[in-house]
Amino acid sequence: MRKRAAITVSGLVVAACVVAATAYGGGSDGGGGASDTDGSRTIGAPEPHVIPSPEAGQRELLLSDLRAVDPALVSDEDQAVEDARWICVDIRLGQPEETVRDAAAQRFRVTWEQTAQVLDSIRGTFC
Repeated sequence: MRKRAAITVSGLVVAACVVAATAYGGGSDGGGGASDTDGSRTIGAPEPHVIPSPEAGQRELLLSDLRAVDPALVSDEDQAVEDARWICVDIRLGQPEETVRDAAAQRFRVTWEQTAQVLDSIRGTFC
């Protein structure tokens, strides 16, 4: 009988810990309490901004445009789209053009001259 009571108490303690962890931001979303919705994340600012994401047709056009700049840019298509999404955030936040071009040069590993084409591709498709 004591063993059964100990198992019941242990089960209740575990359940209470799970409930408390979930309630205080330790849920299974992996984001410390902030959940991602449709692959978008909210970034900090006076009002929240959502990271833009291209629709299927826009994605293909973006990849095609980037491929025209340098085929190596789209060797990992998902990473190229993710990098473009973050560059779009910089654009939408009103970062200075030079700052955006620097970010594009770092993310896409392109020359300064190629950054203009990369930014045209991003702006012309979904941003």
